[in-house]
Amino acid sequence: MMCCHAFLPYSPRLMSQQGAPTLLPHHQERQAAASVLPLARAHAARTTTASWLALRHSRHRLASSCAVVTRSSSAVAEAAPEQQVVPLYSGRKAVVVGAGPAGSTAAMFLARQGFAVDVHERRPEPKADAVDTGRAYIIILIPRGQAALQELGVPLPSQREFITKGTVRHSKQGKIGISREEGNVTFSRSGLAQYLIDQARQRYPQQISFHFGSTCAGVDFSQQLASFSVAGGGQVQQQFDLLVGADGAGSEVRKALQQHYPDMQVTIDDSGREYKVYGGVRGDIEPEEFKRDPGATLHLWSSDDPWTTVTAHSNPDGTYSGTFSLKTGGFSGLKTAAEYEALLRKKFVGVPDDWLPAIAEQAAAATPSPAGKRVRCSRFDGPGVLLLGDAAHAVTPVFGQGANSALESCKVLGAVLAEAAGDVSQVPQRFSAPRLADMHALNELDAKAYSFFRCGRHGGAVILHEACWGPNSVLFCVRWLCSLQGAACVL
Repeated sequence: MMCCHAFLPYSPRLMSQQGAPTLLPHHQERQAAASVLPLARAHAARTTTASWLALRHSRHRLASSCAVVTRSSSAVAEAAPEQQVVPLYSGRKAVVVGAGPAGSTAAMFLARQGFAVDVHERRPEPKADAVDTGRAYIIILIPRGQAALQELGVPLPSQREFITKGTVRHSKQGKIGISREEGNVTFSRSGLAQYLIDQARQRYPQQISFHFGSTCAGVDFSQQLASFSVAGGGQVQQQFDLLVGADGAGSEVRKALQQHYPDMQVTIDDSGREYKVYGGVRGDIEPEEFKRDPGATLHLWSSDDPWTTVTAHSNPDGTYSGTFSLKTGGFSGLKTAAEYEALLRKKFVGVPDDWLPAIAEQAAAATPSPAGKRVRCSRFDGPGVLLLGDAAHAVTPVFGQGANSALESCKVLGAVLAEAAGDVSQVPQRFSAPRLADMHALNELDAKAYSFFRCGRHGGAVILHEACWGPNSVLFCVRWLCSLQGAACVL
């Protein structure tokens, strides 16, 4: 799951006087990061330093975030033209498990190179899935994630209500901090998933087929055969030349790979938080600078503990939607809307007074959803199989990197397919080898940041919309890690 909020403790020395980070042009970012890395080596733990060295050599910047909202893809809903196929892998069969953003994007990269692709998804199609809609959250695509869709020719919305302007942070003391972050593109998770399914069908109608209500029930690697339990009962089997596991943090493909390789190591950590969603509220909550220049905004309210938060995201229709989050198990003690409202009034300053009954009523009627996991795998490949997205490298909400990292992995897959020049046997290992270092670096960064978030060090947990750091996110995080170790990172 690609989670719905980003949380990050911070050191005041990293902030400008207005509370926003100092942003640098790209060439200055590279120079500054080069000067900071020796400090990171000297002051950070060895594992963290190694992670940062790997991460810094990644070609793309880290930044993404999400928050709950109902938002369609109608802004880019025009029919896509059927695409020309490069017949490198003509006659080959690929099976993709998972039809989320990563699965559908991977399917398009495979089809573009000539594969016939079957995509299996255990849930209903997003537009017909009330549960998925109820758990929807905003995904913000920065250039790192956008690059994969741009390479495929998939258009992104350009209307200002879909383009981010920034984040408004509301402290427990009632103070407001503004972080400007412009030019990234917002989707709801379910809206993005449906949009990419539609794009895949329209662009590669002869190559890609989707099968919903189809759950992976096992993989026979020696026979290159995948089994699926289908809705209504029964089971089907599909032969594959390449199997792509894009089936989330609870991946069945990954479990099958672990059985095949007993020494394969997989670590799964839970975020320790749950959230409920609300929507349809209206209010005059934007700061003047955002009123003058409208766009998509995110509001983040912190409380007196790092687990309890409220978010609100502006919608194209002028309403706001968002999340109410507690530590895992916290919702079990709340039974009535009155109890929810009492807790909201106790914990938060600045949430519009007329929102509280609506949030409380909706939360009391909703089922909590987990706020994400962190997954680390010792390998992403096997015989005729590879893992990508949350199945391989899920992260917690600390940095909100799930969506952009997953789409970037699809782009890497596209490059590997071209490099392998039709030899499908080379694809899994060629994909896994370079991707492991980058994703292990992200995993360790996420773990390091999350440990400080949970213990509330360095000023406590300040809720942060990760995308607001834009092109300087890697630089910011290096500076932040150095500050935790006492290094003087003044750039």
